[in-house]
Amino acid sequence: MRIENPATAPHIHYHENTKVVMGDAILPMAAIYAMCFYYYGPRVLLLLVTSVFSSVAADVLCTLISGKRVNARDYSAIVTGMIIPLMMPASIPFHIAAIAAVFGITIVKHPFGGVGNNVFNPAAAGVAFAIVCFPVRMFTYPMPLETLPVFPDETLLQVSSPAFTLQLGGVPNYDFVDMSLGNFPGPMGATNILVILACLLYLVLRGAVRWEMPVAYLAVFAALCWAFPRDNMNAAQNILYDMMSGTVLFGGAFMLTDPVTTPQRAWAKAAYAALAGAAVFLFRRYSRYEEEFVFVLLIMNATVWGFDMVGERIAGIFRRKKFETLDDKKVQKKQ
Repeated sequence: MRIENPATAPHIHYHENTKVVMGDAILPMAAIYAMCFYYYGPRVLLLLVTSVFSSVAADVLCTLISGKRVNARDYSAIVTGMIIPLMMPASIPFHIAAIAAVFGITIVKHPFGGVGNNVFNPAAAGVAFAIVCFPVRMFTYPMPLETLPVFPDETLLQVSSPAFTLQLGGVPNYDFVDMSLGNFPGPMGATNILVILACLLYLVLRGAVRWEMPVAYLAVFAALCWAFPRDNMNAAQNILYDMMSGTVLFGGAFMLTDPVTTPQRAWAKAAYAALAGAAVFLFRRYSRYEEEFVFVLLIMNATVWGFDMVGERIAGIFRRKKFETLDDKKVQKKQ
């Protein structure tokens, strides 16, 4: 295997290219959109088209302005456009999804050099920007199994999510079976728990996601929930409600594992994911917003260089020891 410059992203190994990696993300997200369509109707498809079109258009425009050639095999803008609505309520106005997509591409992706060079996850930045600018819209959700009108008005029943109930110190009034099937209010792509887990398994088996990352992330988060349960529920309830509400699982499957904004080496990826799990736990308990994952991810993105630097130094030490051992063996054979 040819070793690439470790400072150059995206870090894609073996025969994989950007098209294949991004294609692996598109297929499972299409399955999640199918479930969203079942729960909320055709409006989710219009949100998808709006976000993807805004993302791709912004990406093409920025590419042309920078004097580069548009790469038709680059699906990264499509992936960004697909992720953003899944982190939002199904009733979100179209212009908010479009604003989030354009912000992620024009402010976060291209100023750092475009695909493969961005320091921060564009989708996470876009969603964080929408949360800060439109918190009420972002945190009120329609009930599932109610077909939404294209342009919802004030008569549409919208409620808070189980994550908000947890933030207030209450216990969500939802059955775990219903929650595993996605039958509860929340970000439209983050509530389909079984589908998300199936998609994560697919990504791991395909090799698009290193298994160490989701395992370390979820294990640390679950361990902290078990060790420090909320006052009004036992450890098992705490783990299940915290895991299944909000964007903990969706973010861990589709955003934390982004190959561009994660460390290169396997152990560094695991350490990075474990620290992210701890940070998500702390933010869930003490942050202002009920959806904390995107803010944690942006903070963690800023630390990747440190994980890579330490990782390369440790790898260099092991390489030197390996070569020294080989040299010693050669000397012994000559003697």
